[in-house]
Amino acid sequence: MTSVRLDDFPVWAVCGPYYREALDPGDVVFFAPKKSATRKAGLDDYVCTGILVVAEKLPCSKDVMADPRLTSEYKKKYRSDLAAHLRRDREQAPRTEKIRPCNFVLGDKSKSEWIGRNQEYLRTALDQAGLHGIAMKLSFRRIPALKEQDVRSLYRRLVGKEL
Repeated sequence: MTSVRLDDFPVWAVCGPYYREALDPGDVVFFAPKKSATRKAGLDDYVCTGILVVAEKLPCSKDVMADPRLTSEYKKKYRSDLAAHLRRDREQAPRTEKIRPCNFVLGDKSKSEWIGRNQEYLRTALDQAGLHGIAMKLSFRRIPALKEQDVRSLYRRLVGKEL
């Protein structure tokens, strides 16, 4: 899953359409590259690259294009990235093609955090947040869903403040 931060404005726009569809305001997303991408980067375990706290969702791409909070430069890049994904979806995932332009996620910029390549190992952060059982469940395919209290603990550990 990818997130773009433009002018300190966190969004989740194109990737992960099924995940974006299920999100509601207040939900928290911890971004971690796929295990294969992590290994390619020379890291030996999942890293957390960012945290997005959902503020709102724009229903469809025409709402994104009309939103004055997003710059014309961002909209141009968004339109290009969306078009590339939709071409691939048409060939490989027609069902996904229908929902990809929907549910553009706007993050709460006071709570969302870009961690980047600071090598914040997720397993270590979970252990340090007192979530050893969840840390042991990290697999090559999916990071387990967290309960609200676990989200708050991990957020506190990664960001250094309360959610």
